[in-house]
Amino acid sequence: MLKAAAIFPGQGSGYSGMLSCIRKAPITDEVFGRIMHVAKRDILDAAEGHAAYGLNDPVVSQLAVFGASASYWHMLRNKENFQYIAGHSLGFYAALYASGAVSLEDCAGIIMNVQKAIESVSGNKSGLMASIMGLRTEQVEEICSQLDGVHVSNINSITQTVISGWKDAVRTACSLALEDGALAVKELAIANPLHSPLMNGIEDVISHDVALLEIREPKVPVMSHIDSSPLDAEGIARVLSMQLTKKVRWSDTVKAIRQEGINRFIEVGPSDVLSRLVRWIERDAESLRAEELVPCQTS
Repeated sequence: MLKAAAIFPGQGSGYSGMLSCIRKAPITDEVFGRIMHVAKRDILDAAEGHAAYGLNDPVVSQLAVFGASASYWHMLRNKENFQYIAGHSLGFYAALYASGAVSLEDCAGIIMNVQKAIESVSGNKSGLMASIMGLRTEQVEEICSQLDGVHVSNINSITQTVISGWKDAVRTACSLALEDGALAVKELAIANPLHSPLMNGIEDVISHDVALLEIREPKVPVMSHIDSSPLDAEGIARVLSMQLTKKVRWSDTVKAIRQEGINRFIEVGPSDVLSRLVRWIERDAESLRAEELVPCQTS
């Protein structure tokens, strides 16, 4: 069996109806039941597009993507030879669950606590994240250096970079990027300046919650999306505490896994955001998404 890496997507991969192919699977009910026991909210209905508050609520959206990824993981984990695991931003929590390092319930709890901390640090300021396509990261860095309140937050590939900051600054940076030749810019449905120095101060708050977690040594190596190194339990705690103030270096993460002899990447979660990125980062790698490997269960 070919060696593979499981990669878990972030919040932007969620969409209404994301469980359509796996809703009838018993494991989906089990996973979401455990998450909802922690959250005290109907995350399952929201993921299906039924709940009134839906996926516009950031906690609901994050827990729905986390639950979808965890459900897909249970369906795939014994069908593939997973040698490495990595998560993109929010996907880090699903990666930790899949690796056996943190329980499902603890992951759900820390997701909720982190969102409270984000809102506390951001205060009344309006944040925004946006994707810039067609410029090299160095060009985007130069644009951000000319402005206050905006930073590069995700380096997804050579020519796809995400910026994060206060709303007006991000929109100004997007306009400058288009003037400099960007092919497209897209505002993301995330209202906080995540993965940037603007979140400074959040580490102390999150560190307190992380210290209360039971973090075990991962059964499958987890590659850090911050510095592209394999993480032990201590490293996991460190990344959990600091990740919202640091860039997501996804391109480097994929390359690091590839250098370990892994040529098969499987996106474990809804949508195909990461699997498409892998094709840009490592053109000769095999890149698949869970929906291609898990039979659709409609009855």
